[in-house]
Amino acid sequence: MNTVRIGKTVVYGVAFIAGTMSYGHQVELGQHWNFGSLFGLLPYAFLVPLTVDALAFIGMMVRNSDDVTDGARKGALVPLILAGGMSVAANVAMAQNVAQVVVGVWTVASYLIAEYFVSKLKRRVILPEAQVEPKAAVKVTEAEKAARKRAGYDRMDKAAKASWTKSYRERVSRRAESTAPVSPGRIPVDAPSVAEVAGIVG
Repeated sequence: MNTVRIGKTVVYGVAFIAGTMSYGHQVELGQHWNFGSLFGLLPYAFLVPLTVDALAFIGMMVRNSDDVTDGARKGALVPLILAGGMSVAANVAMAQNVAQVVVGVWTVASYLIAEYFVSKLKRRVILPEAQVEPKAAVKVTEAEKAARKRAGYDRMDKAAKASWTKSYRERVSRRAESTAPVSPGRIPVDAPSVAEVAGIVG
């Protein structure tokens, strides 16, 4: 489980605790002031707090979504702050002592603080590893084999073999370039191949 997922899980847990507390206090507040009921059936004291918690939930989902723009993520702070303010107001209004006031304020504040920091976490993007194509093996010509035999190639160590091979092939390449004829006209002239030049050098 990565850091982002752990952080979001903690935020959801704190949000559940804060929402449960504030919902209960909002219901008590609505019943105390007699908010009425919907069609005489559903008390508004139970319905109105749902709008506050729903607003906070939407803001939290937008803030922690990977599929929204930065502008939408910043704008989601508005419903979060409004819902948090309503929750704090209800918690404080129904508090009976200083301890309950502190707990009511802290519960909402801890959720907002945790949500803010988790929203700053960035999911790490794992890029696919670049496919490295194997280098094509250079074919050893007969001329190079003969030159190796004359130079005692088999008795050399690895570093000496690499140095000799590089030097030999550079010498062959330079010889091929220097012996290539220059056409005086537009008729193409075939230059000798590297293998032919290697035979001359060897």
